[in-house]
Amino acid sequence: MYFASMDAIVSRWFTGYAGARASLEAEGGYLLPYREQFFVTTREGIRELGLDPDDPEWERIGWDWVRPLDRAAWERLRERRVSVA
Repeated sequence: MYFASMDAIVSRWFTGYAGARASLEAEGGYLLPYREQFFVTTREGIRELGLDPDDPEWERIGWDWVRPLDRAAWERLRERRVSVA
């Protein structure tokens, strides 16, 4: 879930999920996958993906796209992402 247009947005990159999750818990943000890596991005990064960072579904999934707390909320976000892609 990464696009070249996101290069200007500062994101925290990780090779493992555990590090990304720890960063999310410590500093906040939105945890997303990219190939075999993970990154925690900002509200601007979520907007760049065509999604609303204030969508309540983010809280429902725990701001974690990889291991969402609420699978139904994740599915609704995924559908929104597909519709703007």
